[in-house]
Amino acid sequence: MPSIREVAKEAGVSIATVSRALNGHQSVNPELRARVLEAAGACNYQPTVGKRTAERIALIYTGPFLVGSPYDSACLDGIVTAMRRSKYDLVTLDMSRDRNRGESLRQFFTRKGVAGAIVRSTFDDREMLQELATEGLPMVVLGDHFEARELQFCYADSSTASREAIEHLLSLGHQQIGFASCDRDDGDHNDRMSAFRSTMEAAGLLREEFIYRVPPYRLDGAPLIRRILSRDDRPTALFIADPLVAVGVVNEAHSLGVSVPGDLSVVSVDDSDTRNMVYPQLSAVCQDSKRIGEAAFEAVCSLVSGDPSGLQGGDHQQAWFEIHDSTAPPPEVISRFRPGVRKGVRS
Repeated sequence: MPSIREVAKEAGVSIATVSRALNGHQSVNPELRARVLEAAGACNYQPTVGKRTAERIALIYTGPFLVGSPYDSACLDGIVTAMRRSKYDLVTLDMSRDRNRGESLRQFFTRKGVAGAIVRSTFDDREMLQELATEGLPMVVLGDHFEARELQFCYADSSTASREAIEHLLSLGHQQIGFASCDRDDGDHNDRMSAFRSTMEAAGLLREEFIYRVPPYRLDGAPLIRRILSRDDRPTALFIADPLVAVGVVNEAHSLGVSVPGDLSVVSVDDSDTRNMVYPQLSAVCQDSKRIGEAAFEAVCSLVSGDPSGLQGGDHQQAWFEIHDSTAPPPEVISRFRPGVRKGVRS
């Protein structure tokens, strides 16, 4: 097995400098650290990891995600639930902040003291994920999925349920249906977008101007519904791919004097129980995100132990569609609601 002395010789530095560089000491300048990391990779050097650090599973964020989002918080609830049944501890890491330039995933895992990782990512991270996968370390991707045989994914397939939701709106008589998706792409949102496009195209009713991209937060629901309802030719139904946006839409509808579902039918996606926390109760494409988090942690533990248990690409559940009180036939007269005017003033 290569030794730290060989790494020092390869990099042309002292053993102490190698130790400081591999442990992330701030006293080592970035250029020198990169040289040491490159030498360690060339030597295939793996520092000895103590028992304590070898029993940690990491939740790694590759981009700007918020743990407080409905999806992340529900997944984290499941991750912690699974962690408490296991022998492992959990640590949360920000790869964009914590990973050194030139540092391999193996070196990063070793320096941070983790045995395996759940990686929270989006479409923009796919190339990096495939690069990381070549190192063969125990890793499960959460929040995105795509064709990559060397990667494991945990997610909910929402394609079928999304088609059912749109077909439900069509069956009620809606022909002008809008779709609001996240402004960042991942496998889940792409599933919903594809389902919307294909179903509306098959009905001959797809209109590109009725597709909206907004951040996935409650406050973004209000400007979205004002934008939609101010159109002379507007959607009579809206499929919203993020639960907090749907809450913002319904709350702003109440302020504007807009009836949901009388003036506008709303279908949401729900990661936990948001559909039951607003009035009217939301028809929704539902997924058990807590269980997704549990499955991701259990999958990483299996990979760490060398027993993938037949994952073969990952673990996924099927989302389901529930019909509640936020959908109805389209209004006989489609009113335009003037911007800046509240409490039911129409034109």
